[in-house]
Amino acid sequence: MDAQMDAVRTCADDHLARRLTVAVADCEKLPVLDRALQRVLILADRDESTLAELVAALEMDPGLAANVLRFANSAATGVRMPVRNVRQAVTMVGRTSVRRLALDSVAYRFFERATGNGGVSRGAMHVHAVQVAGLASAAAGYAGIGTEAPHLAGLLHDCGKLVLPVVFGETAVDEVAAAHPAGCGRAQAEMDRFGTDHAHAGALLAAASGLDDEIVRSIAWHHGGDTTSVAPDRVTACVQLADQVVTALAGGTLERKLCDAALAVLGLPDEALDDLAQVAGMPPSSDPDASLARRVRELETLALTDDLTGIASRRSWHEQVGARLAAGETGGVVMLDIDHFKEVNDAHGHRIGDVVLCEVARTASAVGLAGRLGGDELAVWVSCDPSHTREVAEQVVRRARREPIDGGPRVTVSVGVATTSRSRVLDDLLELADSALYQAKRNGRDRAVEGDVRPAAA
Repeated sequence: MDAQMDAVRTCADDHLARRLTVAVADCEKLPVLDRALQRVLILADRDESTLAELVAALEMDPGLAANVLRFANSAATGVRMPVRNVRQAVTMVGRTSVRRLALDSVAYRFFERATGNGGVSRGAMHVHAVQVAGLASAAAGYAGIGTEAPHLAGLLHDCGKLVLPVVFGETAVDEVAAAHPAGCGRAQAEMDRFGTDHAHAGALLAAASGLDDEIVRSIAWHHGGDTTSVAPDRVTACVQLADQVVTALAGGTLERKLCDAALAVLGLPDEALDDLAQVAGMPPSSDPDASLARRVRELETLALTDDLTGIASRRSWHEQVGARLAAGETGGVVMLDIDHFKEVNDAHGHRIGDVVLCEVARTASAVGLAGRLGGDELAVWVSCDPSHTREVAEQVVRRARREPIDGGPRVTVSVGVATTSRSRVLDDLLELADSALYQAKRNGRDRAVEGDVRPAAA
């Protein structure tokens, strides 16, 4: 067996082992080898690199740059004023923090889009991963060891949760996750039902992705193994402690044997658990709901945001608008896409296309709750008297209009409108707005058209 996998538990069932191997081969490899990310990490680690080089490396990937900005503006960084561009982010939070923000943002994108990230896991993996990564790094700091490997291992420790649905099906994995949401109990339940757990599957994926031995080992043993008291090395111990503290603060069970073993390996006293709880944003003797809940909500907001434009993801937008309709809110759906967007990308490149899309998204978000439904198709929920929705839509058309500057593209949008005076069912509103949008395109683009359909039956 390859030396990278010496610490990884093997399956007694050869058939299961083969199924896991096939699933890992089918999964997208972990994102640490992403070229844009690697460039950022190299420059951040190199003292002689300039600020301009680091900023340019971040901006080469618009999605990465957008995510770094969002993380830089989150409460986790402690920055007290808005960070408006990548240069400010690098300057204000420092090279080390930017390095970690880049890792966090790439992991976020990976976990959101990866095959297997469905059902119960969707939207939660990134939240937990960022928390564990931060606390693993803090634990390493307390122990006086390097923080980068614990941070990366913490960020990727649950990656096996992407593999199990590919092997056993999303329904079966969701049943286990619903009964055992987190912690060693979930790993044991997976082992009982499937003959393996997400820690073993994650180690296989990490090894196949070319990660270092210590990262593979930490993923394999982050729940401790069969005795729940194994901490093979200090990087693994940091991840174990961090995972336990995050799980406990979220209402799970703290595994004392595992924590005691990890503390012993790191040479830390019991009080370190309280210190880590404080790093997570919760005073150890206070009600666990207040500050922790706020921290989780902040991270969930990031997980429900489109990674390029910064507006709501499709799922998040649907959920929020559906809730508003159910609560009786009136208004309308404004659906828009960029005219001749393919030609913009073909003529000016996808980087300019991404900039155009982000600008249009910013314009849309100024009038209501904006979401990216896919590609260049955006939707806005406008809360107002339904009769005013068309006026708001025409305002969006005017604001989005851009004339060419220095050889850049001319930008216009076509808009379709549907209001609650026609229907209060979101699917109906989207269908009506979509139909109106295509009518706007047929009528010459760069305009808003309101859909007209009989009111839905009460």
